[in-house]
Amino acid sequence: MPRRRSHGLTLGGVGAALLTVAGCQAAQVDNGCQITRQLVMPGTTALPLLTNVRIDRLGAGYVLFGADDTAVRWAIIDGAGTIGAEQSFPLPAGTLRPYYAAAGLQVPGDTIIIGLLTTAANGTDAELSFVAAPADGSAAPPPGPPVTTFLGGADPGAPPLVAVGASASGMTAGAAWLDSQTGLPTYAFIDGQGVAGSPHTIEDVLASSYGCLGFSPGKEELTVTYQKGPIDPRLGPTWMIADITAAGTVNTLTLNVAQLGGTMSCARTVTYDNGGSPEYAIIWQDTSGSWLSVYYGPVSGQVKSFGFASATDFGGPDLQPPLSGFATFGPDFGVLFAKAHSVELWRVDLGGNVKGGAFVLPSVQGDIQGVSSVASPALLTSTYADLTGVGTGRRVVIDSVCR
Repeated sequence: MPRRRSHGLTLGGVGAALLTVAGCQAAQVDNGCQITRQLVMPGTTALPLLTNVRIDRLGAGYVLFGADDTAVRWAIIDGAGTIGAEQSFPLPAGTLRPYYAAAGLQVPGDTIIIGLLTTAANGTDAELSFVAAPADGSAAPPPGPPVTTFLGGADPGAPPLVAVGASASGMTAGAAWLDSQTGLPTYAFIDGQGVAGSPHTIEDVLASSYGCLGFSPGKEELTVTYQKGPIDPRLGPTWMIADITAAGTVNTLTLNVAQLGGTMSCARTVTYDNGGSPEYAIIWQDTSGSWLSVYYGPVSGQVKSFGFASATDFGGPDLQPPLSGFATFGPDFGVLFAKAHSVELWRVDLGGNVKGGAFVLPSVQGDIQGVSSVASPALLTSTYADLTGVGTGRRVVIDSVCR
C-alpha cells in the first residue's frame, strides 16, 4: 500500500500549552444526562461476565469482544438493539495473547480479525500473525504468515506493545505495534481475508519510551493514539494522535500537555466541533487530578488544559477512579468515571467546568467490573459486568446522552 507522510504538528512550549484549574464548579444538581437505551445480557455464557470486554462501534450497532485462556469471544448487537449469539474462536496452542477487531469481506462486520501473538521457534522471540474468522462463528482458515517478529517478545514480563482496532469504513482493521528492531511505532492495514498490508512507521522520531497504544475514532480511516516518554527527563510525556488515510498518508498531532517533569495516564481521545471543523480533545490524569485538554486547530496552534476534578476529591492520587469514557454532547463533553462501586457520567464544558452532579449508571449491587465505552456523535455507549455473586450476574450495554 502506498504511503505519503505529511509533516507532523507539535504543540508545546510557552504560549502553546496552557494548564488551567477550572473555576467555581456548578452546584451538584441534575446535569441533563440520561439513559436512552439499556440492553441486558444474562450471565449464562462466558462473554457477559468477562472483565476484559471491549465494545466497538459497528455501523449502526456494536460488537462486544472478550477473551479468556481458551478463546476469543464476541457478540454483535444490531442497530435495533438485538444481541446476536455469542461466537468464539479457539486459541491455538502456544498463543501468548490475542488481539481483535471487526472488518469486512463482503460487508462491514462479517469478519473478525484476530491477531495471534505466539512464541517463535527459538522459544525466545514472539511472532504476530492474523486470522480472519467469520463473524457467524463458522470455521476459520489457518492463520497467515507472521507479519512481524518481536525480539525477546516471549518473555511474559516484557510483553510487546501491540494493538488492533477497527477502521472508519469497517472494511479493514488496523494493527499497530512498536517495532522491536527500529524502536518506532508501526502500523499495517489488515483486510477482510486477514491479509496484512506492508508495515510502515507512523513517525520516525524516537522517544525514551512508548505506551498506551490504541485506536480511537478520528478524522481518517485509522486513528492511532499513544504516549511518548520524553528524551529530556525535565519534560513530561506527550500524547500522540496519528490520522492515517486509506492511501497511507500519515498526519500526526503531538499534544504537550503534561506538566514539566510530570506524569500522564493513558488519555482518551475524541473529536469535537470547532466552529464547523472537527478537532481533537483528550482527557487524562496525573497525580494532581483529571484534566481536559482542547486543541483549537492549526490556525491558532493552541491547546489548553483545564483541571476538572482534583485527586483530593477522591482521597488522593492513588484513589482516583479511572477515566473510562469520553464523548461530545453539543458544546459539552461527557466524562465517564469507573469508581469502586459505581459508574458515573460527568458533564464538563469547554472550559473544564463541571455542570451539575454525577449521573450514576445502574447496577444491581455495585459490584461492577471491566467498564468499556465507545463514543459516537452526541452519544456514549458503555458496557460492564454487573455481578451479583461468584460467577453470577449480567452484562449491561447502556446508551447515554447529555442534553
